[in-house]
Amino acid sequence: MSAKPAIVKIVANPYDNLYYSMLFDENQQPVAHLRVIPNMPLTAVTPDGRVMPKFLLVIVDDADVDKNSIVEFEEAASVLLRKRFGTDEIKFEHCEFYYPSPAQFFDQPDEVSFDNSIMN
Repeated sequence: MSAKPAIVKIVANPYDNLYYSMLFDENQQPVAHLRVIPNMPLTAVTPDGRVMPKFLLVIVDDADVDKNSIVEFEEAASVLLRKRFGTDEIKFEHCEFYYPSPAQFFDQPDEVSFDNSIMN
């Protein structure tokens, strides 16, 4: 990854609860294009007394990230997104990141092949 995300900008969208977002580094260079869906339970406490977490579902459409920098990217992006989407009344506990198909990684020679026999 070339730079850590430092700024988040939200783009207006025509759908409820779907936010197009862009992350930029400290030099205003784009780092990632995301779709963010805030997930909040209809009731904060279930009948059995469990508190349901509020979280952000983050679909990474495009990002300057690879397998060696993914943890650093998610940590920095999570802090920015939770701060930007949170309010005094709503605090999101975590982000769940989803990426496009991993097919782009299939041609990398250092990837470990999946042994299908362990699933049978």
